[in-house]
Amino acid sequence: MRLEAHGVGVRIPEGWEARLFRHPGGEPTLHVGSFPLPPSDGEFGSRATASMPAGAIFLALTEYRPGAGLRAGEGLFAPALVPAGFTRGDFHPRTLLVARAGQEGLQRFFTVSGRPFCLYVVLHPGRGATVAADHHLRAVDGLLGSLAVTPAQAT
Repeated sequence: MRLEAHGVGVRIPEGWEARLFRHPGGEPTLHVGSFPLPPSDGEFGSRATASMPAGAIFLALTEYRPGAGLRAGEGLFAPALVPAGFTRGDFHPRTLLVARAGQEGLQRFFTVSGRPFCLYVVLHPGRGATVAADHHLRAVDGLLGSLAVTPAQAT
C-alpha cells in the first residue's frame, strides 16, 4: 500500500499500520508500526510506543519548520540522503523519547527536497526476537527507500 499526503509518499510494508498527519500549526508526520497504532498520537509516538508489543517496531518521520536558526541542509539537518541500512547495533535505550523496558531507539536528521526531517525508530526486540528484529529492519529499509518528498513550497 502506498500512503501519500502533505507532499510525502511512502510504501507501507504489508500487514503494518500507518498514518500520515499534520497537527494544527504543525508539520507533516508519518507514523508506521508493525502493530496496531492508536488513532491519535504526538509527533514521536509516545502513545504508540507505550502499547508496543515485544517483537515490534515503530517509525516516526517528522518534518521540521525552518526558522529560528534551523536551516534545511545545514547543521544537524545537513545530511542530504534518507538514512537506511540500520542494524541492531544502531539502537540504544538512551535514544528513546520515553525510556521503556526492552525498547531501543535511534534518531537521524536529514534534508530531502529542501525539507528537514527527523527519523525516529523504536525497536522492541523482546527475548529471542532477533529474527523478527532483522526482518523489521529490512522492511524499514524498503519503506525508507520508497520515500518520495515533493520540494518545499516558497512562502
